[in-house]
Amino acid sequence: MHGSARSRFAQASTAIPGDSLARASRTGQPVATGTDPPSQDDQYAFLLQAGISGLALAIAAAQARRTGAATHEVLIAAGEISPMAYASALAHRLGVPAIGWDVVIGQAKGNGVAAQNLFAPVGGRPHRVLCAEAATPAALGASVAALRARGLDVALASRFRLDAAREAHLQVERLEHAVGSLARRQPACSAAGSIWIWQVVAAAVAVGLIIGGIWVQPHAAIAVLSGIIAVPFLCVTLLRVAALREVATSPPAGMPRRQMDLTRLPQGPLPFYTILVPLFREAKVLPGLVQSLDALVYPKARLEILLVLEAVDAEMQAAVLAMRLPGNFRTILVPSGAPQTKPKALNYALPFTRGEYVVVYDAEDRPEPDQLLRALTVFRHGPANLGCVQAQLNIYNPRASWLTRQFTIEYSALFDAVLPALARLGLPVPLGGTSNHFRRETLLACGGWDPFNVTEDADLGFRIARCGWRTAILASTTWEEAPAALGPWIRQRTRWLKGWMQTYLVHTREPGRLNAELGLRGALGLHVVMGALLLSALVHPLFYLLFAYHALAGDLLAPAETAAGTVLWGMACINLAAGYLSAILVGILSVWRRGRRDLARSALGMPVAWLLMSVAAYRALTQLIRDPYLWEKTEHGVDAD
Repeated sequence: MHGSARSRFAQASTAIPGDSLARASRTGQPVATGTDPPSQDDQYAFLLQAGISGLALAIAAAQARRTGAATHEVLIAAGEISPMAYASALAHRLGVPAIGWDVVIGQAKGNGVAAQNLFAPVGGRPHRVLCAEAATPAALGASVAALRARGLDVALASRFRLDAAREAHLQVERLEHAVGSLARRQPACSAAGSIWIWQVVAAAVAVGLIIGGIWVQPHAAIAVLSGIIAVPFLCVTLLRVAALREVATSPPAGMPRRQMDLTRLPQGPLPFYTILVPLFREAKVLPGLVQSLDALVYPKARLEILLVLEAVDAEMQAAVLAMRLPGNFRTILVPSGAPQTKPKALNYALPFTRGEYVVVYDAEDRPEPDQLLRALTVFRHGPANLGCVQAQLNIYNPRASWLTRQFTIEYSALFDAVLPALARLGLPVPLGGTSNHFRRETLLACGGWDPFNVTEDADLGFRIARCGWRTAILASTTWEEAPAALGPWIRQRTRWLKGWMQTYLVHTREPGRLNAELGLRGALGLHVVMGALLLSALVHPLFYLLFAYHALAGDLLAPAETAAGTVLWGMACINLAAGYLSAILVGILSVWRRGRRDLARSALGMPVAWLLMSVAAYRALTQLIRDPYLWEKTEHGVDAD
């Protein structure tokens, strides 16, 4: 065994705290467990001839028994042996050929790829190809014997090789499914379609009434409009009051916690977990990403990490090829085609996943090491309809600029206060773009991600709720990088707000169906969270223009012409002040409980940040009309606070 491989395996062994075999591997001392050392599994003895030491095999066998994985899965995940080398060694043991990269694997006629009924020409004869990692050597040997008894020639190949073969044969079909499946199955839930006619008519009527009213009776129209707008703003303020209660009564998010370990989980095999990481022009942050994901506390043999690359991104592919990835990392190449969006890449990769649970991380993410275990614990103790667990997101470069400080305050308030309040109230939860842990069955039932929605996370959160699943907030943090310069910040917010506009338009296409699926309270939650948020971003600067107009006219403090006008104008002013006050208080308390008290004073700059948000909102509205599916990429790796 090479020294570097031994080191990696010893590190992998520490994923199981207290494992005496792991300690033996690190120290080179004999195993002392209080009983006789575990006997070597005879069916894996052939690996001794492939360069695997007896000690490494014993360690792998012990981990396999403890985690529910197979011994060869532990060895491959730890980097002790490559998938191709294992397939070759097992093929030699069973007396069958191993399929290399230069052999073309085809699909047998009349049989689906799901059945893995693949063949390859070896020595001029077609051979049935089996996955070397699909079962233990004994079970695979039995399958080989049964096929030979039927007169079939058999060969083995690694799972990577088989996946590559399936992808080559089904690439077009997979791409079409990734792009068009949701639009075909649930056209009303896809942003691929245009705005429905009734929505256009309603918007035109509303704009016409506003313009007409201001033209005929400007003061009365503005007062009435201000009063009407005050209603959704009041709902947002009430939501922030609920968030204040949440942040005031929950334990500090920044306090040190003892890291979870496997011994705290229920006995029995841990479920298989899949991590999806869509990557596009992210070469700068790739080393840190691999390091962060490799540090996750979870049995590596029960964890697969799929790096999802775009076919057009040659630089990213070269960066991945230049790295020596851990044994449980794999790459998926997404063929080029419109729309080129993150949700399309996730949809394309989803059929390749094997995990019972699936989590999405972004390139710059730094999840807390025990996050998977915490998410699994929430799933196991949650209700049967718990389909998603959203981890809390926060910023690791808050001091890079004024914008990153505002970003940190906003994220702290959203993920530590607002979203937990929504979950506690039983309202739909708009997901963050990363650290969403799903039951795989939930993703399949809901149709996956919408490839035409540029803020696919929020849309999926509402679709999950409409399908009858619940979302919980996980007390575990994933650290992200916030854009420090104005240009990237505006482009990122433009994409988010455009996606929220798409989401709101999609989910309000059929109001009756929305109310039936979410209930009146849930539907109201969607209108408050999405509708009122978008309305506030668009209307916010208009209040300043109105104040400026009255100030220049000299009647800012003059009484309104009617009592109703006085009441409505007063409601608008009070509502604006209450909105500012509640948002600032939530922001201050959220960063305070995170231990970032120096950021609390920056919350006073929130009104300026809201004005910048309005700039992005109008830019998003323009893009929604001209180029709805444009994905403006945010560059990462610029800052590391």
